[in-house]
Formats: sequence, structure tokens, C-alpha cells
Amino acid sequence: MSNIIQFGVRFSEYLLRKNLQHIILHVTNRCNFRCKHCFVDFTPADDLPIERIRTLSQEVGPLFWMDIGGGEPFLRRDLAEIVSLFDTKVVTIPSNGSLADRMLPQLAEMKKTTDAEVVLSLSLDGLKDTHNSIRGKKDSWDQVWSMFEEVRQLGGISVKINTVINNENFDEIIPLMEQVRHEGADFHSVFLVRGETLSDEINLPPIQDLRQLGPEIFKILGTYDYGRTHFSTHILRNYHRYLWNISLRTLEEKTQVIPCLAGKAHMVVMGNGKVSSCEMLAPIGDLKTQSWREIQDSDAFKKQLKSIENKECHCTHNCAMFDSIFFNPKNLPNLIKPVAV
Repeated sequence: MSNIIQFGVRFSEYLLRKNLQHIILHVTNRCNFRCKHCFVDFTPADDLPIERIRTLSQEVGPLFWMDIGGGEPFLRRDLAEIVSLFDTKVVTIPSNGSLADRMLPQLAEMKKTTDAEVVLSLSLDGLKDTHNSIRGKKDSWDQVWSMFEEVRQLGGISVKINTVINNENFDEIIPLMEQVRHEGADFHSVFLVRGETLSDEINLPPIQDLRQLGPEIFKILGTYDYGRTHFSTHILRNYHRYLWNISLRTLEEKTQVIPCLAGKAHMVVMGNGKVSSCEMLAPIGDLKTQSWREIQDSDAFKKQLKSIENKECHCTHNCAMFDSIFFNPKNLPNLIKPVAV
């Protein structure tokens, strides 16, 4: 079944039942890097045990999309087993690409143990010197491209590049995107830096500069087909244009421009088992002491959900935006017809 049909089924289910479609599962907060733009809390690691994750997979039921998060996910040696536990159509795994000895065996195992489409998202945050500076590792750039080639040779895994736009790499975004396109990545996602970063040097470029950059970005992004059918490609290209437009408007207007579905279509589990509607909001539950149902029924969760509905928060978190765009029928016209950027 094609992804567009699978999504149609999940979309219909959501409209009827308002059930969870997307979970971000941070499998650890451990990381071998300390990137300047990162917002992860690196307090002493207390990873959720595999037994509790197995129970979680049964509690949440079928999903459309699971985002693995970290930390560096491949620091967990049981990552392939974790992925295999969930009934999901798509699983995305971000990585700094530095742990080849762990990544390749685990990815090979995932090909055998999950029916989901597995997408590896390798991080590149500028051209070589800038990327290495932001990542704090002099050989990170070379490691990413080495891993990129090895995973392509492995086959059966989609490989895309993630880039976080900030003031240190802004002038290099287009040259970087051109190189990534030339190298043959399946896609290139560009995000806006958000949250409290590890370095005070990192911040968001002026919104007007971002608006001026938009047409150049989408000239390149418009050449990707995402490995999809013509119609799916058309929808995804329009989605990314709409996401960019909505993100900049959110920053300008300092409010939710479209209703946020965090807590409804979308939930987040941190590496230590804490649960929230969104990465940008405080935890409202703990899987080490509560069941998923107990968290969903709690006053803390209901209060957070009400706060989101009342637009008491706003952000440009792209994963939450995905759900808020795709699972709201009012956005469909903007997915069918491209918006200006």
C-alpha cells in the first residue's frame, strides 16, 4: 500500500477518533557531541528500560509515524529492537553519523525486523568548517559523508540530511543545499533553530533575511521527488512551502497561526520516560511510575492540552507542525495548491 493511501487511512481514523498518530520517542539523552544549537537536557542519563518501551508500544497502538530522538539514538545498542516493537508506517532516526560500528549493524537489523519505512536523518549544519565548529568535532563533516555512502550501499534505508538554520550557517545554506542535492540525498530538511541552545552565540537570523532566502531554498527543494508518486511528491513539496510560510508567520505574530495538535495527534516521550504534549513544554507524566492511560487521564495532561488549545504557547517545532498541518482538513487547500514563499 502506498504511503499516500496509508496516510489517507490514518487521516480518516484521526478525524473519527482523534487518536494518536505520531510519537517522538527520545530513546536516550546521552550524546557523544555537544552541538551549539542543541536544546537537549544532558542531565545524568536514566534511559527508559526496553521492557517499559515494549509496554509503551502496546499502549499507544498503531501509529502513522514514529520519530526516534536523542541524544544520539545509536548509543542505545537495542535501538533496532526498540524500532521493531512499534506498529508504525514510517520511522525516522536522526544521527550525527559518528558511530559507524553501531549504526550499520543496527540499520541492517531494522531491515529484517520492521515493516516500516526507515529514514535515517544525518545532520549537516553548514559547509565543512562551519559544520565542524557547530558540532564541536573536527572530523564530523567527513564522518557524515562516509556514513551517507555506507548506508546507501547497505540499501533499503532512505537517507536524508537535516540542517538547522542559524546565524552561524545562514550564508552557507544555499551552497550546502546544492552540495547535498548533488550527492543524491533522498531529501534535505531545513529547520529553524529553536529552544534554549547550549551556546549563547547561536540564534535565529532576522526574519526578513529568512523570507528573502525562501525562494532559493525552494528552488532546490522543488527538485526532490521524495521517492514518491507524482501526486505524493506534489503534496510534500507544497507542504514544505506551507510549513516555511507558517513558521515565519508564527515568529512574526508570536502566536499559533494554525491550531496546534500537540497532545492530540502528537506526543513526546523523553529519554528518562517523562511525557509531554510537545518537546517545548514541561513534562506532565512519567512512564516509570504511570501507565500511558493514567497520563492521558491526568489533570496535568488535560491542563496542558487546554493551554495549547487556548494558544498560550507557540513554536516552530517542525514535527508538531507536520501533524497540525496534515491532520487538519482546513489545511488541505494549501497542500494541493502551492503557497508563495
